[in-house]
Amino acid sequence: MAERKPPLILLGSQAGNGRSTKLEGMAFGWHEAAWLSDAALYDGVRRRRCVAYFLDAVLSILISILLGLATCTLSVGTLGLLSIPGFLLTTPFIHFVLAAATLGGRRAATPGMRAIGLQAAAWTGEHPGALRAMLLPALFYATVPTTGFLMLLFSLFDGRGRCLHDHLAGILVFRTDAAAQGSLRV
Repeated sequence: MAERKPPLILLGSQAGNGRSTKLEGMAFGWHEAAWLSDAALYDGVRRRRCVAYFLDAVLSILISILLGLATCTLSVGTLGLLSIPGFLLTTPFIHFVLAAATLGGRRAATPGMRAIGLQAAAWTGEHPGALRAMLLPALFYATVPTTGFLMLLFSLFDGRGRCLHDHLAGILVFRTDAAAQGSLRV
């Protein structure tokens, strides 16, 4: 598989006016880690990610129910003052906290991804980190519902099964069993 690099974005470029800025022609040092070019790492990732998303959604729903019960209890105790913010804010934050704590954590995988045998890495082979892990669900919820889930078809044209939000966040999802066979680690 040929080396892939993210597109070079020329900040401050004024193409077409005859002037150039300092940043034009500046090449950023983004290089994909060599071990991420193995095609075996991405075999069946698309199907596994669907199952992992379903498992994570079930976990998020269970956490939402528990937090909803706690919010109901608090709203009774506060005569309804905490009911509206509690119900509006619990569900969206669950996804971001779950992603930051698990995808950005030591194992670089959500509970559903771990159960299915997937792991995430940054484009360069490093750990995704909490900020990138929170960016991934934010981009997911910004692109997928607004396009009627058509953005998920993007993964059909990507050799590694990456969705648009993966590309934008700079994350690669790969099979841990294939990485272990090749003795590759994040």
